[in-house]
Amino acid sequence: MQKNYLQKSLLATITVFSLLSGITQSAYAQSRNVFGAISYSPSTQTYSSGLASSKQAAINAALRNCVRDSQAQDCTVPLWFKNAWGALAVGADGSYGTGWGTSQALAGKFAVSTCQRYGGQNCQVIFIRQAK
Repeated sequence: MQKNYLQKSLLATITVFSLLSGITQSAYAQSRNVFGAISYSPSTQTYSSGLASSKQAAINAALRNCVRDSQAQDCTVPLWFKNAWGALAVGADGSYGTGWGTSQALAGKFAVSTCQRYGGQNCQVIFIRQAK
């Protein structure tokens, strides 16, 4: 009888430690957020991005990179994303759209769809970035 009690106690202890380990790993993974942002200058068709541990820092980095690379005053940040993929699609007429998703394909699909909704013709993904 005492042997059964010890076996059950040991099993319960192992189960608790296993659960705690899983919870701790999950919490750690969630605390490692990575934010991304995509910037774009319509006049020069220059695009850039930024990655950071906060939304605002990613946006600032993307905007700073766009201005540095394009020397344009029309740089904008139409997309930020967290722990995902972000994409920029541009149409032949200059229309553009962005999208994000859990995969490259999904982010690109949403970017093309958004570009088309803004009247873009022949929208193509020209930039894709992962923030993970």
